[in-house]
Amino acid sequence: MPLRLLCCLLLLSPGLIGQTEAPAERVAFTLNNGLNYHRMFRVEGPGIAYGFSMNKRERLPCLWPVGAKLHFSTNGEDTTGLILTVSADDAGRTLSTAGRSTAAEEGRERIRFRLRNPGLLPKRVALISYQPQQRGNGTNVFWLAPLASKSFDFPVGTRLYLADEEQVDTVMSGRRIDGGTPFLVVSEELARKSVSLR
Repeated sequence: MPLRLLCCLLLLSPGLIGQTEAPAERVAFTLNNGLNYHRMFRVEGPGIAYGFSMNKRERLPCLWPVGAKLHFSTNGEDTTGLILTVSADDAGRTLSTAGRSTAAEEGRERIRFRLRNPGLLPKRVALISYQPQQRGNGTNVFWLAPLASKSFDFPVGTRLYLADEEQVDTVMSGRRIDGGTPFLVVSEELARKSVSLR
C-alpha cells in the first residue's frame, strides 16, 4: 500500500522529479542573403545550433526561436561576428544577412547614381558598402569596360569603399574594413550623377 501511494504522489507532483521547460516561442520569417556573395553562417539559440551556407541573393524560410542569434562563420562551427538576434516582432518579416532593417531604415530615401571607369582599360571593381543602421556590409565585385558606367542605388549615408584583394578577403571572413576614409558617402547631391573611379 505505501508503494502505491508513493507512485500516485510522484505522478501527481511532477515538481518532485523535475519540471520540463516550456519550448521557446518560434518565429516564422524569411532570411535573405543581402551580402551579394556565397557565405557561411551559424545560428545558435534555445534548442537550435547549426551551421549553413547561402548563395548570393538566396532567400530561406526560417522558423527559429525568439532569442536565436545569427552569426557569420568560417566553417559552420565557429562564430566570427553577430549579425542579428531574432525577436517576436520579426514574425512575417524578411531579415537580411547584411543586418537587421529597421522601420526607419526601410523608409530611408535611396539615391540612384552611376560609377564610371574614366580609363581606356577594363577595370575590376570591388565595391564594399556599409549602410546606416546595419551591422553587416554589402559586397559587389564587377568589371567595367573602358569609359563605361554602372548604376547603383543606396540609402543616404551609405559609406562606399573600393577594396583590393586583401580587403575583399577580410570582408569575406566576416571582419570590417570601414575604419578608414570611404571612397564615397551617399548623399542627396549624388542623385542621377556620375562619379569617376580612381
